[in-house]
Amino acid sequence: MLILTARSNSAENILRWDPQQTALVICDIWDRHWCAGATRRVGEMAGRLNDVANELRGKGALIVHCPSDTMEFYQDTPQRKLAQQAPKIETEIPLQRGIALDPKREGALPIDDSDDGCDCEPVCPPGGPWKRQHAAIAIEPGDAITDSVEAIYLMRQRGIQNAIVSGVHTNMCVMARPFAIRQLVLQGFGAVLLRDLTDAMYNPRRAPYVSHFEGTRRVIAHIEKHWCPSITSVALIGGEEFRFKGDLR
Repeated sequence: MLILTARSNSAENILRWDPQQTALVICDIWDRHWCAGATRRVGEMAGRLNDVANELRGKGALIVHCPSDTMEFYQDTPQRKLAQQAPKIETEIPLQRGIALDPKREGALPIDDSDDGCDCEPVCPPGGPWKRQHAAIAIEPGDAITDSVEAIYLMRQRGIQNAIVSGVHTNMCVMARPFAIRQLVLQGFGAVLLRDLTDAMYNPRRAPYVSHFEGTRRVIAHIEKHWCPSITSVALIGGEEFRFKGDLR
C-alpha cells in the first residue's frame, strides 16, 4: 500500500493507494530542452525521479514514460509497442490531444509565461532539440512509452485508478498533455502532482516578478487549488525533498 500525504489548498490528507492500481507518469523529461536553464534543471532532478520510478516499479506500479515528440526513437521497443497495443475505448468525456487552460474552472495562471518562460540571459533561441528521454531515467521491461491518449487506454486496460504525475513543465505540459493532469482528472482518475520533481517555464523578468522557483511554487498552488493535490518524493523513497541548486528561498 502507498501511504501518501497529499496537500491541497494548504490542507493535508492521507491517500492510501494500491500500487498495482497506480501509474507514474513521467512528462517530457527530455535529453535536451531549447532553454539551457530548463535542460540544466531537468538534469538535476532526473536521478531522483529515476529512484522514484524504481521504487514504484518494484511495488508493482505501471511506469509510463512520456517524452513527447520522440516516439520515432522508441518505435521498435517493447515498451512503445505495449502502449500502442492498448485497445481504444470510448469515454464519457471525449479524450483530447491537449487540454488548454480553462478560465471558467481555474481562472488565469499566477505567472506570465507568454514569452515561453526562458529565464536565461540572453534568452535562448526556441526550437525542438529533444531526441529522447533523459538517459538518467531507466526504461525497464513492463514500462510503457507514449506521448498520446494511448496512456489513458493502457491505464484503463490495466485497471489503473490513480496516477502520480511528474516532470516538466508545471505550467504547460504537466497540465495540458493528453496523458497529463487535466485529462486524468476529467477522466476520473485519482491524480497527484509530484511537486518536488517538477519545474515551470517562468522568466522572473515577467509578472509577478518573483524568482523562478517562487514562480514554480505558485503554479503548484494553482494546481492544488483547481485540479489535484500534490505530494513529494519523500512519501515514496524517504530522505529529503528534492531542491534545485539555484533555489535559495
